[in-house]
Amino acid sequence: MTEVLTIVQDFITSDGMIKSEQRKFYQVLRTVLSTHEGTFSQTEIEQYMIVARTETLDLSDEDYKAIYDVVIERYTLSQRLEEEARLERELAEKARLRIEAEKKAREEEEARIRAEEEAKALAEARARAEEEARLKAEAEMRAKIEEEERLAAEAERRAIEEEEARKKAEEEARIAEEQRLAAEEEARIAEEQRLAAEEEARLKAEEEARLKAEEEARIAEEQRLAAIEEARLKAEEEARLKAELEAKLIAEQEENARLANEAHLKMVEEAIKITEDERLAEEAKINAELEEAKRIADEKERLALEEEAKLLAEQNAKIAAELEAKKLAEEEARIAEEQRLAEEAALEEANTKVIPDLPPLDD
Repeated sequence: MTEVLTIVQDFITSDGMIKSEQRKFYQVLRTVLSTHEGTFSQTEIEQYMIVARTETLDLSDEDYKAIYDVVIERYTLSQRLEEEARLERELAEKARLRIEAEKKAREEEEARIRAEEEAKALAEARARAEEEARLKAEAEMRAKIEEEERLAAEAERRAIEEEEARKKAEEEARIAEEQRLAAEEEARIAEEQRLAAEEEARLKAEEEARLKAEEEARIAEEQRLAAIEEARLKAEEEARLKAELEAKLIAEQEENARLANEAHLKMVEEAIKITEDERLAEEAKINAELEEAKRIADEKERLALEEEAKLLAEQNAKIAAELEAKKLAEEEARIAEEQRLAEEAALEEANTKVIPDLPPLDD
């Protein structure tokens, strides 16, 4: 139905004007076609057009015939092409079968004479069947053409009977239609100028909004990348400081162990030279020094661990703040992108072309 109505609409609007009787015929045809379900055959289209014609007596024979011809020509061409394609397929299939039969006859040399006779009989029967099918198709085509010519002649006869009643009112309607069309043309030109100005302003605003959104997204991306780079550099610096601190603690522990070992060796050497009391006193002194050295080393290790924990806490706080800033920047960029996409979708929806119905007839 849409294809038929489109053909009719394109035809009656091809010269930039729509006659009132053409509009009425289009509306009546659309009404009668809407009662049909599924696809249309050519005969059904012709019948519906005749029904619409009988309800629009003020439509001229020339206009009706022109509309009728452009619609029927579409269906006649499609059917003729389909018939030709079908005949070509049949001929190709028959040729293929004939070639296969001849090949089989050559391969079966021992039964050559019998196969040739059977092939000949088969070819004659096939030719008769092809001829019968061709004659049947031609007869059906002639009957269809005769029926189409009969319906066209009947429609033309009814149109001639209605012509005299239509001609008297046609001139007055033509003058009124010309005046109306002139007024419509002036209004159309003014509307086109207004729409052109609105379109130019819309495109300019859309381009400015797009450029602004792109610039904001670029700035947000640069800020995000800068924050990531700064966080990376800070993490590398803190890792380096932590490694240096650990190396320093290990060196101090090794030095304390070395001093304790030297003190122990010194005590052993001196113990050989002194008396038992002196040895005990010296041993107590050395033990006290060792305890003090161990206490100092433990205190240094505790302070170092506290400092390391403090640095780690500060580092974690900085990383958390930087991640939060990064997340906030990404969220702002996402919101800006969604807003831009929503604006583009709204503009695209506003600019979507809607095919309207025929314009209303001005009284």
